[in-house]
Amino acid sequence: MQRNKNNQNLDDYFNNNLDSDLKKIISPLLANSNSKENIVLLTTGAFNPIHRMHLEILNIAYKHLISKKHNVLCALISPSADCYVKHKRKPFIPFEKRCEIIDESINDFYTENKNKENNMVKIYLNTWEGSHFYFIDFPDVINEIQTHLNYLYKEKKIKLVYVCGMDHYTKCYYCFDKNVIAVDRKPFTSYDFKEDPKRLIYFVKDENTEPYSSTAIKEAFEKGDFDIIKKSTFPNAYQIIIDFFQDLKNKGE
Repeated sequence: MQRNKNNQNLDDYFNNNLDSDLKKIISPLLANSNSKENIVLLTTGAFNPIHRMHLEILNIAYKHLISKKHNVLCALISPSADCYVKHKRKPFIPFEKRCEIIDESINDFYTENKNKENNMVKIYLNTWEGSHFYFIDFPDVINEIQTHLNYLYKEKKIKLVYVCGMDHYTKCYYCFDKNVIAVDRKPFTSYDFKEDPKRLIYFVKDENTEPYSSTAIKEAFEKGDFDIIKKSTFPNAYQIIIDFFQDLKNKGE
């Protein structure tokens, strides 16, 4: 993203919602960290709607980094702006409703795994990207959040690591020269990419999680196959999604 530093004091520039949101999340976690290097995970997307795999890959990435002796503070979910999502496959779920579904999914995720909390990443919704009236592509979201982290925590080294599916990475690999974890799911992708641990580039195969997709959820609703939607989403989020889709259908939208 472009900004005119000549017409804006740097401190004023950072005094915005992204700044305050990050401090609210990161500062308490850093206070309990003795590590010289800390990692924050980030995933972006339409989340129209969010499903189980979106949260699972964050935890898969977390466990992989922990196994490599990295210290992971938390993970951020950053939904895209409406102007981008409304051009994708219908039905379109507005930003505020997508955020509500994400919040409920995160809560359900921890409720289902309450006995495993010590081995799970802390996940937070970040609304900075999606609150804009224009589309911000994921490399710009990464750069913006990393810049803010660098400014807020000058004495602490925090690396932002992007988490995505292998399908996304194979399309956009040229965007990454460092700090990315691509999670491959069934059916596994054939690729020639090589890991580079020094640059925090990792590829992880997920043997367990079902290949859920937001498109499949919307197709299932059109067919009246609510079992697929229930299997793909979390309980409270499922009910919000069904109610929202049904309301659109009743309105003929």
